[in-house]
Amino acid sequence: MAYEELTIEGRNAVIEAFRAGKTVDKIFVLEGCKDGPIQTVLREAKKQSTIVNFVKKERLDQLSETGKHQGVIAHLAAYEYSTVEEIMDRAAQKGEAPFVILLDGIEDPHNLGSIIRTANQAGAHGVIIPKRRAVGLTALWQRHLQERFIILRWQR
Repeated sequence: MAYEELTIEGRNAVIEAFRAGKTVDKIFVLEGCKDGPIQTVLREAKKQSTIVNFVKKERLDQLSETGKHQGVIAHLAAYEYSTVEEIMDRAAQKGEAPFVILLDGIEDPHNLGSIIRTANQAGAHGVIIPKRRAVGLTALWQRHLQERFIILRWQR
């Protein structure tokens, strides 16, 4: 994986990640697969508004690190995303007007990390990134983020 994304492969592993409350950014599911465990994965993904990509077996094989994907691969968030309320609460606790950075179309994790660091230094209370068509936080940037900084993913 080019950007150290947290990846889980296999039906039961992905189901357990959802049930454990992990934030799953997106899943890749084998096209045409309709068996029970895959349907369970799809139900859990729908509950959490997770992005679902139906792909051919060749694509899953390319994405797989173990070769044992069982028709499903999940990309987990490297960072626990927050809510708008948490961003507003943070501003209120400091007695400041909310200062929030809204991003759209950022596709390079290095650019996202740079923007987040800059926002933090500028005193922003949080950064909001879209759920689709934008990179999520990867393990690469997790170590650079201060726990007190708030990031939210939103869906259009």
